[in-house]
Amino acid sequence: MTKQPLGVWLSVLALVLLGTVAAAQQTPAPPSPESQGTPQAEAPLTNADVVKLCKLELGDEVVIAKINQARTVDFRLDTDSLVGLKHDGVSKDVIAAMLKRATAGTTGAGPGTQPGGQGTTGAGVGAAANEGVWLRTQGSETALRSVQGDFSTTYAFVTVLFFVDFPGLHADLRITDPRPTVVVRNPKDPRGRVFLVKAESNKKDKNRSVKVGKGSPFGMKSWSTPDNDWTVECDVKALEPGLWELTPKSDLKKGEYGLLFKGGFLGTLGTDQAELFDFGVDR
Repeated sequence: MTKQPLGVWLSVLALVLLGTVAAAQQTPAPPSPESQGTPQAEAPLTNADVVKLCKLELGDEVVIAKINQARTVDFRLDTDSLVGLKHDGVSKDVIAAMLKRATAGTTGAGPGTQPGGQGTTGAGVGAAANEGVWLRTQGSETALRSVQGDFSTTYAFVTVLFFVDFPGLHADLRITDPRPTVVVRNPKDPRGRVFLVKAESNKKDKNRSVKVGKGSPFGMKSWSTPDNDWTVECDVKALEPGLWELTPKSDLKKGEYGLLFKGGFLGTLGTDQAELFDFGVDR
């Protein structure tokens, strides 16, 4: 074998090493998730996001659409948060959409009551950890959604009748149980403040109304309770602090009903509004 000088072997080795380095430099780096278009997890929509959108003056329809299409939400809807939203210029329709979206995820989940309604687990769900309304019928329990109503007046001779009008002729939730139980998770006692009422459907106006008072030259009944003829008498039972059970004293007839709150769920949405957690009875 012919021996090669040491300088030749060193030159060949240097060329091999240079070729290896050049090949490594030409090898493309693995694509990053961003370059591949991998979708990043969308952060939950928060109160601050809603306030930001409202301040852009995009319109309530756009903000509500964003609320409804958000993959997840992390709304704070306790009393102080509702007050804060209103002070930040969020409209009642947008707040109502937030309440509905927050409650929608809890449909079918109960307020923590054990079988038979004897005691609770203490786990609060609904619009906030300590707020919510559920309808308990034979064999099922459903979280109720609310609709916002506005006050209206009707003249009958010299008497003025006061109503609260709610959109839609019928509630979306329909039941056949004539004696349902309404469960309310709320820190305040519902007696004298929250009422199970009948609502009258108005085909002409395409809404439902609840009569709440009347006035005349001889006096005025400001509404602190709905009229007796529009109120369903209930037995009220405290299951635990902050959890109440309302059961009609007699069977409900076919029609529209709801749990009525003056001025919103905790009375923070303004005195010119009312909130109805509605349902209908089909028999």
